[in-house]
Amino acid sequence: MNVSDYIVEYLIGRGVTHGYFLIGGTLGWISDACYRKGLTLHTMHHEQAAAFAAEAQAAITKNIGLAMATSGPGATNLITGVASSYFGSYPVLFITGQVNTSESNISGKRRQVGFQETDIVSLVKPITKYSKKVISPNTIVYDLEKAIFIATNKRMGPTLLDIPIDVAKAEINLENIGHFIGSEEYRRLNDKTTISASILEKVVAELNNSKRPVILIGHGVKLSRAERNTKKLIEITNIPFVTSLLGTDSIPSSHPLCFGFIGTYGQRYSNFTLANADLILVLGARLDTRQIGVQSKMFAPVARIIHVDIDRTELGESVNEWLSIESDINDFLIELIPRLHSIKVNKRQEWTDYLKSLKGKYGKIKQNIEAEQIDPVEAIKLLSEKHKEGDIITVDVGSHQMWFAQGWISKYRQYILTNGGMAPMGCALPAAIGASLTRDKCPVLVVTGDGSLQINIQEFQTVVRNKLPVKIVVFNNNALGMLTQFQEENFEGRNVGSTPAGGYDSPDFVKVAKAYGLAADSVKIKSDLKRKINWLMRQKGPSLLDISIPVSYLVLPKSSYNRPVQDMAPFIDRDEYKKALKYIK
Repeated sequence: MNVSDYIVEYLIGRGVTHGYFLIGGTLGWISDACYRKGLTLHTMHHEQAAAFAAEAQAAITKNIGLAMATSGPGATNLITGVASSYFGSYPVLFITGQVNTSESNISGKRRQVGFQETDIVSLVKPITKYSKKVISPNTIVYDLEKAIFIATNKRMGPTLLDIPIDVAKAEINLENIGHFIGSEEYRRLNDKTTISASILEKVVAELNNSKRPVILIGHGVKLSRAERNTKKLIEITNIPFVTSLLGTDSIPSSHPLCFGFIGTYGQRYSNFTLANADLILVLGARLDTRQIGVQSKMFAPVARIIHVDIDRTELGESVNEWLSIESDINDFLIELIPRLHSIKVNKRQEWTDYLKSLKGKYGKIKQNIEAEQIDPVEAIKLLSEKHKEGDIITVDVGSHQMWFAQGWISKYRQYILTNGGMAPMGCALPAAIGASLTRDKCPVLVVTGDGSLQINIQEFQTVVRNKLPVKIVVFNNNALGMLTQFQEENFEGRNVGSTPAGGYDSPDFVKVAKAYGLAADSVKIKSDLKRKINWLMRQKGPSLLDISIPVSYLVLPKSSYNRPVQDMAPFIDRDEYKKALKYIK
């Protein structure tokens, strides 16, 4: 068979039934092989969108996502999506077509030789776990096995294979060809870390003896499929938990021991929870500056920190950790939970009562808006009431992302796809396409803003062409809200590029959506909100609801650069602040 046929058959054998692409000349052979052999390629209208859709495919299936692009501009258009899956730790295989090897700039002396030739491998090396230009058909078996193994092994991430036209159509003999699986390199890369019994007993002892423990649930819990065991850990130990932004859907936020999400744009009571803790068990969170604040020495000053992460490079980098454990989160919990039989039944009533008092006192911040203006956090709550267990929600990047985290009441097995690493605006609509197509055209809710929607608005056509039941909610303040807030704080309100006066604006999304063939409506006043949300929920096909919100509505509370993460604007009275830090002397 030829190389293209082999690639497609191997992917199908790995359970990859579909992928995302935008056709180009150098993809001719491999796309034709997909057509002939039954691997469905969904056409997107920008390669960046194809990458975001493949990332969602990987997230939903817990398997390889697949995106392809042609050489030159097609390949470079993938880069934002490649970086997104790298920082999000999703196993996506990117395949790019390349000019014939005879046309390649092999010597590197010239700027370009072949038409649309670009050295995509060099460009993506820092944002992939493995990338290679396949210059010989005889290495494709080894290279493909290696790319998929590396993408899915340990901390997951994207890999890329760049395949010249002449290699893609070359014939190969599989009888005497080298394999990565079983090779010396495979054995070396496949080594697994083990956790000693003494380390596990240390963890159990700390969980037992601490008076004010907290579990911090990060994205790694979901990536390692550890939601069930994390819930078991919490309920056996009766320990309160908080989450990172990307951990909010691991356990329903209605759980009585849930105390919100932390960080720069987190909830004030959540950050106070960590500040007062004497033990923090961190499960798969990076402890980056958006989680613990820039002033890391001020983070959780009286807590012993036990940090569990699959990536050793994340351990001990941000804070002084009492115990650092390199492990897949689910593997760690499988080893830990049977040892919890020695845990004393300890409700820690004083501790949990105090956290409940913080939660009651420092809940949602009331903002000054007119009577009929729409509060976006309240709108999010209404939307959450309309969604059930197992639903998929994709959330874009911007102010609405934080309002969503504040207002959404998650339910069991809901999957919330949002982006907190690369944080690219425009990811939610393509992600919804990938999620819906991956699950047999299931309904997906898209929560986006006017700025984010315009980045990949062309994918309305993909939604309509595939008749996907994707419901899009646009929080529209005709501004780039996160930027206007930043500019108010730092540049005396000079809104360069973020408001109509500064050079940014948005179109009539209802007209645009209808032009593409979506059902569309808008809501401008609070008294109409419930009725219009009910209208959206009744729609069977692609639909959009444009919700007008005041540009003055900010993301609050918010941490400040030179203060501890829990000292958030709007600042509370200093005596009250000290009282909230009851356990810090």
